[in-house]
Amino acid sequence: MSIGIKKNLIKTVTEGAIESAWAQWRCLGALITAPKPARSLVDPEALVLASLTLRDHERRLWDVLASWAVTGSRLLSVQRMKNLNSKYPRRTSDRLAEFARFALMEGGDHRWRKLAGTESGPGPRNQKLMSPSAKGWDPAALVVRLRLGIGVGLRADIVAFLLSQRGTWASARVIAEATGYSVYAIRRTADKMAEARLIESTANKPLEYRTDNSAWSTVLGLEDAVLPWRYWYQAYAFVADLVAFSEGGQLEASSKYLLSSRLRDLAEKHQDALRLNRIPSPEPRQFTGEEYLGAFELVAEGLASWMSEGA
Repeated sequence: MSIGIKKNLIKTVTEGAIESAWAQWRCLGALITAPKPARSLVDPEALVLASLTLRDHERRLWDVLASWAVTGSRLLSVQRMKNLNSKYPRRTSDRLAEFARFALMEGGDHRWRKLAGTESGPGPRNQKLMSPSAKGWDPAALVVRLRLGIGVGLRADIVAFLLSQRGTWASARVIAEATGYSVYAIRRTADKMAEARLIESTANKPLEYRTDNSAWSTVLGLEDAVLPWRYWYQAYAFVADLVAFSEGGQLEASSKYLLSSRLRDLAEKHQDALRLNRIPSPEPRQFTGEEYLGAFELVAEGLASWMSEGA
């Protein structure tokens, strides 16, 4: 007889992730309905990877993805997608190859050639995206908006993250954790931006950076404070592994000890997602043997709640 965690627990996590994805796609201009507005900045690459992971659980996600591959792929960073993709399971990577081929063949975006597979994935239905600017820029779409104006790459992403910090200083390492780029690349680009006075930097080491939000708010016409940054790619990577474990039968085992060991390794792999997003998480080392089964269920419940509450 196999031992497993509560079956409805993974369903709850999955539904929370889908709910958050809908809210974010809506902010980017998708002609869909969402139960609530996004309350944090949309991370475009993380959103694509999460939607690819969850497309079998919500068929319409592929319709939106295929449409975005045609109309919005140029606002995605291929390099950042490569960086983040390494955090996700193989199944997500395979589906990214399908998305990349769609962006290449249907969207004519040749940046995706090296990521493209030989298949374009299932045929989408007639789901189109309108330009976000056609209905006014949603506050959660700031990353995409800055990329459109500054260019896709580090500069726009650094500005977006620093704006979300609302004047708080951030080191290159902190920015790297948020964006998925290397500390060296962040420091090199941020130093040039500071020299150009697009952002501010400290005079002494360790160097830290911030934006003058009042000045940027004037330029961007922002009436309200910039939405907070949530570490979506780390959280979605945790969800992706949970989905892969569930579909691969790894959430069941012949003994409680074996299952608890497997779940402990999974939670430790995704400690960054829990730490950075301040998701309540019992310390795995405090639980011996099969005792960790109950602790992991608390982690999954916290992740599901975080997804649902902070779309």
